[in-house]
Amino acid sequence: MSLNVYWAMAFILPKGVIRAVEKKMRNFLWKGNSAVGYPKVAWSDVCRPIEEGGLGIRDILALNKALMSRHLWNVIQNNQSSIWVKWISHTHLRHKSIGNGESFSLWHDPWHSLGSLIRRFPRGPSRTNIPKETKLFAVLVDGEWSWPPITDVECIEILHLLPTIHNGNDSILWRGGEFTTKVVYDIFRIRGPIAGWYPLLLGPCKIPRYSFVLWLAILEKLSTMDKPWLSHLGGVSVLCGREVETHAHLFFRCSYSRRCVRDLKATVASLGRTVHGEWILHGLRRDGKADSLFRAAYRALLSAIVYHICGNVIKEFFSTVSGRAPLLLGLL
Repeated sequence: MSLNVYWAMAFILPKGVIRAVEKKMRNFLWKGNSAVGYPKVAWSDVCRPIEEGGLGIRDILALNKALMSRHLWNVIQNNQSSIWVKWISHTHLRHKSIGNGESFSLWHDPWHSLGSLIRRFPRGPSRTNIPKETKLFAVLVDGEWSWPPITDVECIEILHLLPTIHNGNDSILWRGGEFTTKVVYDIFRIRGPIAGWYPLLLGPCKIPRYSFVLWLAILEKLSTMDKPWLSHLGGVSVLCGREVETHAHLFFRCSYSRRCVRDLKATVASLGRTVHGEWILHGLRRDGKADSLFRAAYRALLSAIVYHICGNVIKEFFSTVSGRAPLLLGLL
């Protein structure tokens, strides 16, 4: 990903290049070294932050725009004498900080809430007897506004809603404070609602491949037997052989997975802790962002159970051996 950031910082990437890079990233995520595999989650959802239910992979197009915007911002800030920069400032930039008034033109720069005064009041210089070339500091005295008397009915509006004067030099401001690539990236990327379960994927004890399978299980994107393209296999759970295999059945209505959870609860109880809730996921969601080592280990155990349940589904499908539940905690 660091190589992508380097090129996104150096060039405006063509969309064809972005699509090719994202295709390789998708293939690596869903196929690995295998020749078969299919995307289980839309790439736009994968690129969302973990808090919004994604994996936190950055969207290359949005990142490229954010990094190019930073270059543009640096040019605007450091090259005020350029005609192009002046046009950008006059046309598109509306957020400025007024300091000593030496950098801004009184009539041409959009320092006022009304925008560029010469556009709003074309005859303003003649009606107020203030020349077009006047700098803003001409109407400032000791950090305070000091305008000459304005009697024109139209131009009197200039004196209304004057901005606050700050110490220091004049400057163009980024809306909301300091310009950062992260803030601009959040503007360009596709936003989603906060996922209430995202703390399950966090913590110091997490194992990436376990968390990845847990993420798929929460989104109900695992290849369970109820999927239309697997209906020819019978649809019955290979772990218990009784009910249709769905996400709800595997986690945790199946007799096999119930035994896994029961063993986990017994192990946790032996440590002097009480596990609340019929459904283990609900109990963990309720814990929120707690950072205790116990809860972190508890979540790691949950992800390990989900991972091994999924692994045992595959093993059972290709094996005649059954009854792996008693061995599960030993594996963990």
